[in-house]
Amino acid sequence: MKNIRKTAGLFLLGLMLACGDADRTPSDVLPKNKMRDILLDMNYADVVGRDQVVDTARVSDTVREERVKTYYTQILQLHGVTREEFTRSYKFYESHPDRFESIYKEMGEIVKRKREVMDSIETAQRDREARAAGGRTRRDSLFWPSPDSLKLILP
Repeated sequence: MKNIRKTAGLFLLGLMLACGDADRTPSDVLPKNKMRDILLDMNYADVVGRDQVVDTARVSDTVREERVKTYYTQILQLHGVTREEFTRSYKFYESHPDRFESIYKEMGEIVKRKREVMDSIETAQRDREARAAGGRTRRDSLFWPSPDSLKLILP
């Protein structure tokens, strides 16, 4: 009977110790924010490296893949991370889908904010160009194709 209690006690103690560090990130794994920034830059590199502009010569897939690998190496150097550190961290986050999902959600929010900023800059630039051209843009220009909605021509 004493052996069963000792065994059960050791089992429970081991179980508590095993589950105690569930939320901690190991010290040899990159922090969540740094991993997010690296993955975001790598996604940008994927887009740029694999983009094939219509008016350029066709580039084979292997050349494009090598270009992307070069970008990846430069990104890791920029962030001061070795390939081994990144691979170890990637495997850790991949084995913890909830953390990986939160990283990708943050990446999506960053991209959304950048897109909103770029859209507002483009809108401001278009407005400036329209004012420089002498035409005034009105809010109701979709309904009234004339540049000045006060000059309506009625039948």
